[in-house]
Amino acid sequence: MIFCTDKAYLPFASLAIHTLLRNNPLRDYDICIASLDLLDLPAELRAHDIRLCQIDVGDAFDGMPVTERLSLATYMRLALPEAFAADYDRILYIDSDVFVVGTAISDVFSLDLGGRVLGACLDTTKWKYPRRPTKDQAATGMNGSYFNAGVLLIDCAAFRAQDIRSRCIAAAQKHAGSVLELDQTLLNMVLQDSWAMLHPAWNWQWVVVRPLFEAYVDTQIVHFIGASKPWSPKGAKVPVRYREITRRFLLQHYPDLAQNVVAPVGRFEGLRTAATFVRHMTKTKHFIRAYNRHGGDIMLVLPSPDLR
Repeated sequence: MIFCTDKAYLPFASLAIHTLLRNNPLRDYDICIASLDLLDLPAELRAHDIRLCQIDVGDAFDGMPVTERLSLATYMRLALPEAFAADYDRILYIDSDVFVVGTAISDVFSLDLGGRVLGACLDTTKWKYPRRPTKDQAATGMNGSYFNAGVLLIDCAAFRAQDIRSRCIAAAQKHAGSVLELDQTLLNMVLQDSWAMLHPAWNWQWVVVRPLFEAYVDTQIVHFIGASKPWSPKGAKVPVRYREITRRFLLQHYPDLAQNVVAPVGRFEGLRTAATFVRHMTKTKHFIRAYNRHGGDIMLVLPSPDLR
């Protein structure tokens, strides 16, 4: 299992690992933090034999598009199968803005990908309008299925054999200015309709417009995909339980960041809560359709859906 991060996001990658260890104290897999620079971990995590791995990618990603929020570190996931070729046959890559809430994480490594390069979860933009192109699909001429790249189960040999990294870099050069979601856009372009679809429990994409559906899923990984994150000043609608875990962890290890965690309001916000229920009522059929593809079985892997 590998998290890729830089110094700015290290506190949140550390928090993600903290939640992983809380819910999976016994594990049969390595936990690695990969970075372009040397990093240091909180003492709490150093006691759990976490691998800190500095990855040398040379100039491979020079000139690749970045954003104010995402640095070149986001492309490190493309280098993992080569960087860890001598270590791992499979890699579970996880973004740093997650909480690992499930206790079955070990099971993900045994999922049958059917010979495909990687397994991922359908992006929630395809839940409501499965045949409507996403913004980056429209910008690059893509169509069809589309996955979220925040959690990837990678077959390392297949990834290398199909030269996915070089193909992604070539796609970035060809579509300069249109790679809106960075590595996610590139991976979807290169693997269009040829990836394995995992149950949404492995990458439960939490967004503020539908926070309640999580309770109906055997969620393993909660991924805060929008601006509302537990450690963000915009995180007022993130469930209190996540904000409290975040606040305690940051107070202990990164106290300067703890002040950004939004405190509970201490009162019932009736109108806001009522509006949330109404939004869920309008989105229920889309949730049911996405969930029922797997029949509720989080171990069932499907071919990427035909959404053309």
